[in-house]
Amino acid sequence: MLFSYINFDMKQFIILFSGLSHLVYGVFTYTIPFYKTEFIRYGFEDYRLIIGFSQIAFGICLLIGWWSNKLKLFSSFALTLLMAGALGTRICIGDGFLDSTPAFVYLAINLYIFTDTLKSII
Repeated sequence: MLFSYINFDMKQFIILFSGLSHLVYGVFTYTIPFYKTEFIRYGFEDYRLIIGFSQIAFGICLLIGWWSNKLKLFSSFALTLLMAGALGTRICIGDGFLDSTPAFVYLAINLYIFTDTLKSII
């Protein structure tokens, strides 16, 4: 199995997946025209760049948090809040279940990282 070969466990994979996903999505908000139209549809066109920057910054912080529980705790909490806002936005604009699923999944992933890190600190 590939992950056992490189000595990953599932928690590390989830952190890597979330951090890289948010980093990539944040870059996409700057570079792909589709995301500009999506932010207009959400009603957040004036906040697209700050939301994209936040996802880039917190995604990087989550990856650096691999070595720092405090940074991992902070960034996973911030990403949880961003994804709660994303899910709330999807619900408010009337998106269906399938369109809202990614926001819910990332909310759950980041909340898991946050609570797991919090348990390890306490």
